[in-house]
Amino acid sequence: MSTNQSLSRGLQLLDAVNASLEPLGIREVARLLDISPSIAQRLVNTLVESGYLQQVTETRKYKLGVSALALGSSMVRSDVLYASASSELRILAEQHQLNGFLGVIQQDSVVYLHTVQSHGAITIRAAAGQRISPHTTALGKTLLAELPSDRLRSVLGPAPYAARTPHTLTTAPAFDKELEQTRRRGYAIADEESELGVVSIGTPIRNRDGMVIAAISVAFLKAQRGPKEWPEIADMLVRAGLRCSAALGFAPPSIAPLAESPSPEPAPRITTH
Repeated sequence: MSTNQSLSRGLQLLDAVNASLEPLGIREVARLLDISPSIAQRLVNTLVESGYLQQVTETRKYKLGVSALALGSSMVRSDVLYASASSELRILAEQHQLNGFLGVIQQDSVVYLHTVQSHGAITIRAAAGQRISPHTTALGKTLLAELPSDRLRSVLGPAPYAARTPHTLTTAPAFDKELEQTRRRGYAIADEESELGVVSIGTPIRNRDGMVIAAISVAFLKAQRGPKEWPEIADMLVRAGLRCSAALGFAPPSIAPLAESPSPEPAPRITTH
């Protein structure tokens, strides 16, 4: 059976980048595929142009691009995770005017797999395959909360973390405390940490072994729904997450109300001038 050598090498290159815990440079690609650096560079250039790879500006190395992630997410649409999460988020959007998000960790990034637009005031600008700053969103916090410490630091990168608003948690101790609260209560809150005026709440989805494999979150305007309403929203979301987990075979020990009021003790925050 005849094959196309360039296509085969391109697919091998994508497999190598996907399997790597870190972005790869041209010489690393050449060594892994046993090809010359010049051939590796041409392959990489083609994949970058088509969106299947993207270059990390700081290191000039390469990681999967939006096209590769979106292609993977289209496959997800046919499985139980996508079907159950999409259904739950659609209900929250239609009945409660909450924008919904489904996301996973891919390599060292948190990536959206699906978004659901409500009739509320917030417009979703994110799309499937888009990477997000994990420390600024409830979706990201939820996914990070149960990672081993070395994997957590790999995804987060070195502190201080980039501040998107004056409320963004930027220090490792503050963020570690936030993740502990997330694990304890079963959901995460991002209070104006990604966008001023916007609050998001996220909760995990687990497989039959209890491992967190994805997360769902909702976002809303703080001016329209103050802190007194957050426990009710969190409870709806947690129950939705449990139903998604049950569809994957997870048997939770209890489905009693899980939401609680946010901790009154504020975590250290940065200030801007």
